[in-house]
Amino acid sequence: MPRKHLVANQTNKKQQSQAKLWQKLAREIKAAVKVGGPNLEANPRLKAAVDKALQNNLSRESIERNINGSNKDNVEMLVKEFECYGPNGLQIVISALTDNTNRTISNLNGYLSKLHGEIAKPNSAKIFFDYLGYIVMYKDNFNLDKLLELTFNHNVVDIIEQEDAFEIKTTVNDFYKIKGILINNGAKIFNAEVRLLPKNPIESLDSETKARLEKFIDACDQDDDIQWVITNYNDTF
Repeated sequence: MPRKHLVANQTNKKQQSQAKLWQKLAREIKAAVKVGGPNLEANPRLKAAVDKALQNNLSRESIERNINGSNKDNVEMLVKEFECYGPNGLQIVISALTDNTNRTISNLNGYLSKLHGEIAKPNSAKIFFDYLGYIVMYKDNFNLDKLLELTFNHNVVDIIEQEDAFEIKTTVNDFYKIKGILINNGAKIFNAEVRLLPKNPIESLDSETKARLEKFIDACDQDDDIQWVITNYNDTF
């Protein structure tokens, strides 16, 4: 079944543990600067991190402070990606930013055991996801015809009409172009990022597995090392 109240659902997720989310966004900004430098236009990872921070109401002052202060932070943070399987066909990709890989793996194994899941081999789960631009915009005065007209000459992969919003999937290369066109034409963007999206989402889970998945994601959200969790369950992206 389609997600009828997409914006409301995602708003609730954003409001949970806002301080923890800001902390993770700040860490990602610092890590991106260390890898690619402080120039937004020359560092796609930093540009994406700053965009996500602004969408989640991290102040520009805090963003600048983290960009400028990254060189003073001597802790080496490593990006680690884990692919996992859960019950009922769940496929999960997790990104961590950590200074202690053994600690992160130990914690993750604990969360997965309660889900009845396990860490899988590299590229055994990720092959079922695509790396795409993902935009969620309020409907407001837009209809599907207007949206198709505005994006006709650009690489839109899919447009999904929900009760309160449009979901737009784009190629990575055209993501910022399409986002700019929509904003320039008065669209109110709720969320916009480049991310992994499942090729064949699971539309439903039994109540026990869904409850376990929610607890698993909550545990990951509270873990300082884990930056994000992507699953193939329709309700989690």
